[in-house]
Amino acid sequence: MLGIIAYGSLINPQETERQWEQPTHIVPIKLATFKRSFNQRPAWRKKSGECSAVMNVQISDQNWLNAVCYCFQNFDFTDLDNRERGYTRTKVSLEKIKCYHGFNLPELTEIYIYLGKNENKNNSLLPNPEYLDICLLGAKKWGKSFYHDFLNTTHINNGVLLENYLSPN
Repeated sequence: MLGIIAYGSLINPQETERQWEQPTHIVPIKLATFKRSFNQRPAWRKKSGECSAVMNVQISDQNWLNAVCYCFQNFDFTDLDNRERGYTRTKVSLEKIKCYHGFNLPELTEIYIYLGKNENKNNSLLPNPEYLDICLLGAKKWGKSFYHDFLNTTHINNGVLLENYLSPN
């Protein structure tokens, strides 16, 4: 069985229903040594000037993020790799994953995450508003704790956390 870690728009079940066959398990997780940021130029989403960034994940020993792990018996990556063409599919060590309370991962042989390609990284961009809404709705569907963690582990290009970006006071 294999897992796919979703950390942006694909945490929203409405996005995944259109993308692939139904997984055997969907598990909210915490992922150590990765940092989620809005610093990726989109490969296919509509661009709107400086407010066009989508999520990216980079390896970072000081950070963690929350995500959703979709688990499949078998999976053909062709369509997903095309959708995520601005990213590189990378294996993740299972030791870096902790499940949210009340959830367990099935026994996985491989688990993958999509890391943004360096040539698509742009630290001066702000979030694409439509994309951000999809991500926020998805994070809310996983409960208050998940949503709170999502806001406090997502970085904006200027060093501000998403929580502060959404309510700057």
